[in-house]
Amino acid sequence: MNKDPLFSNEKELTKMFDDISSRYDFLNHVLSFGIDFLWRKKAVNLLNHINKKKKILDVATGTGDFAILIAKKFHDTNVIGMDPSYKMLKIAQKKIKNHFLEKRVQIIQGYSQNIPFKNDTFDGVTISFGFRNFQCFHISLKEIYRILKPLGFLEILEFSHPSNICIKKLYYFYSHFILPKIGSYLSKNYFAYNYLQESIKSFSYYGNKMKKFLKYHRFNPIHTKKLTFGIASIYLSKKIVSSK
Repeated sequence: MNKDPLFSNEKELTKMFDDISSRYDFLNHVLSFGIDFLWRKKAVNLLNHINKKKKILDVATGTGDFAILIAKKFHDTNVIGMDPSYKMLKIAQKKIKNHFLEKRVQIIQGYSQNIPFKNDTFDGVTISFGFRNFQCFHISLKEIYRILKPLGFLEILEFSHPSNICIKKLYYFYSHFILPKIGSYLSKNYFAYNYLQESIKSFSYYGNKMKKFLKYHRFNPIHTKKLTFGIASIYLSKKIVSSK
């Protein structure tokens, strides 16, 4: 189970995201050195097998950036963005409207450990920088497996840790000494920024551990891609259907 010491329950975490909703996009840009736009585009481009009408669930959609990118690239695809934070979803709704995607991108309020859809509903599930915030990884993965169709895909884009020693030292210096000062000042919410920063540092499901975790939950990892020296990673897998 993934229990963060800063929060005793899901409601407190959701309230934090509500409180920083207007600055969330900006905080992501700071945390990612300003290249999260490129990372999301690369993750969407890996989904080139979406060549016909599909139904995608974007879990922890936040302000909707990833759901919108999918809908813009794959014109026959319908996307549902789900997130616990009502205020984040309000921002997502405005973005969807600005891109004239109301007919193909919908949003709902919901939690990853209790996804409000029937079994075998979606062709794919995506999670962009939200996986590390799950309060219980095991329950959430079981739910994602349940609502995916046979051979449906799961794509996770998440922060990871650089493997190169030199890059790791630079990343450590930046994240421990420069980033906290910039982020806490600009975010106007030190507690929230501290959570986001610490969630990256403490997140351990990356690389081989992530692949083993996916296999444990009956997902077959088919592609892994490190981004910017391993600061972030993409994990693409498919639901394994048990033979009876």
